[in-house]
Amino acid sequence: MTSLLLDTLYETYSQAPPPSKDLHHFSITKTEIIWKAWSITLRTGGGAAVPREIRMPHAEFVMNEQQHKQFQKVFGKKVLEYTLNLCHGHYDFLIRMPESLLIHIFSFLDLDDIGQLSKTCKKFQKMCKSEEFWEKIKTLQNKSAFDIKRMGLMVYKKLINFHQKTDPQKQPMQRRQTAFF
Repeated sequence: MTSLLLDTLYETYSQAPPPSKDLHHFSITKTEIIWKAWSITLRTGGGAAVPREIRMPHAEFVMNEQQHKQFQKVFGKKVLEYTLNLCHGHYDFLIRMPESLLIHIFSFLDLDDIGQLSKTCKKFQKMCKSEEFWEKIKTLQNKSAFDIKRMGLMVYKKLINFHQKTDPQKQPMQRRQTAFF
């Protein structure tokens, strides 16, 4: 299942808390974390600010408590927890499914259930706000309802044929053919 994951598992950016104006970019790949930082300061010496970059494997990041504190200061506690879960291999596969597959799955839900599902994460909220999503859901639900009606009609006809064949009283009488010559 992990072979279905994209190379970049998570990516975010943020500005450091005041008084700093530094910009930070963070991404997690399947094998490592990458943290880039750009210093935004007024320099009187005329020197250019060079971006800093930290790359480390997941296992090393999990063990580095000092990095956790710095990371939490910039990105927050929830992002740190999510990052540590990804580093431990706890992936959220439902969020990573292709949108077309999610729409197909959602088409089997009631409207109230879709509304509740849209409250679970930003991706589902964004999907459920789009007109394209609702058009596809409506099309799939109509097709599904049509298929169910058609299957029900086929089963009904088969049951009628079955009962007609098994009930000798309901079978039409056959006329005996005789020839008078």
